[in-house]
Amino acid sequence: MRIVLFGATGRTGHLLLQRALRLGHNVSAYVRDPARLEVKHDRLHVVRGDVLDPLSVHWAVAGADAVLSALGFSARRPPPILSDGVRHILDGMETHRVRRIVVLSAAGALHERAGFFVGTVGLGLARLFLPGVYAEHRKMLETLQRRNLDWTAVRPVLLTDGPPTGRYRVVTEGIPRWGFRISRADVADFMIQQLTSDAFVRKMPAIAN
Repeated sequence: MRIVLFGATGRTGHLLLQRALRLGHNVSAYVRDPARLEVKHDRLHVVRGDVLDPLSVHWAVAGADAVLSALGFSARRPPPILSDGVRHILDGMETHRVRRIVVLSAAGALHERAGFFVGTVGLGLARLFLPGVYAEHRKMLETLQRRNLDWTAVRPVLLTDGPPTGRYRVVTEGIPRWGFRISRADVADFMIQQLTSDAFVRKMPAIAN
C-alpha cells in the first residue's frame, strides 16, 4: 500500500512510520524538517513541506492509497495545524480521489463524558488547561464529519512511551471504562490496522489499556 504519513517526526508518528515500513508499505513522510527524520529505508520517500501550504499538501497525496495523520503540538495557543492542515489534506484527497484516512485525535475533544467520575473529571481538567489544543482537535473532527471520505479518527486517552502490549480496549462512545492511559506503540498498532479494516470507517473510536 502507498501511504502518505503526516507528522512522521512526532513520537507517535515515528512509531507509525516504523510499523508501516515493517509491514511492507511504501511510505511518503511529509515533514517540515527532513533532518529530524532519522529513518532510512528503500520504501521511504521523504517529502518536505508545510501542512499549512495547501498546494504542497495536494501534491503530496496524489497517487496515494491511504493517508495517516499524526499531526500534533503542545502549545497552549497552537497554530491551526489540525483545523487547517487536515482540511488541506482532505481537499487534496478529494481532488486526487484518495478515499482512506486515519487520523490521531484525543479523548475529550468532543466534550464527551468518560462514563466514570474520575475519567470525566480528568477530561474536563485537560480541556480547562489546554483549551486551544482541544479546540483544534474538535475543529478537525467536525471537518472530518462533513467529508464524504472513508475516515477514522482515533481518540486515545493519556499517551505514554511504554512498550506495545497488543492489549487495548476500544469504544465508539465516550472512553473505555477506567481507561486512563495507553502507549503510543499500541495506538500506532491500532491505527495501522485500520488501513485495511472497515470496522471503524466514519467513526471516532476511543482507545485505552
